[in-house]
Amino acid sequence: MKLLLDSQISTQVAAWLRKMGHDVREVRDDPILRGADDSTLVQTAWCEGRVLVSASPAFARLISRAGSWRPGAILLLAGDPRPRVQIQTIQALLEKLPETKLMSSLVVVEGHRARVYPLVARPPEKMTPELQPRLQEPLPSPESLPSVYSHLTCPICGYTMKPLHSCKHVCPACGYLSSCSMD
Repeated sequence: MKLLLDSQISTQVAAWLRKMGHDVREVRDDPILRGADDSTLVQTAWCEGRVLVSASPAFARLISRAGSWRPGAILLLAGDPRPRVQIQTIQALLEKLPETKLMSSLVVVEGHRARVYPLVARPPEKMTPELQPRLQEPLPSPESLPSVYSHLTCPICGYTMKPLHSCKHVCPACGYLSSCSMD
């Protein structure tokens, strides 16, 4: 399974998941995602087909407000933050829930209770270009991006974004929408 681990999830959890054969991308080890906002992380998980694993309750609101097709997410809330406990919780989820269920659900774990909220009632009948799997393109390194125009470069795919109005920009390649903090 492909997973995107937020910075609140321990590196020990990431090492254990890799040992179990999962494809893990960590926010804390990625120079582009390290300082990214929550909506960028959700969009990255969606674009790469990853399940987002976090301990932040903000993702529940963000994912539930998204469009009809959203990435799966596991939120470890109000529980023990120790890596050993996080590993036990994730292991129990992976044993009980099939990968397809995790990819299309918001799983909220609070203590010993897990609630599963389906995000997609049924898969789309017609694959639009936005939902088709994308080839893995290497993300540009921060050094290769010009610092003067860094706000015009998409943090997801590196393409030059087009202005919409005022301080909003949209990426023509992946659809990422950025705006200033004043919106």
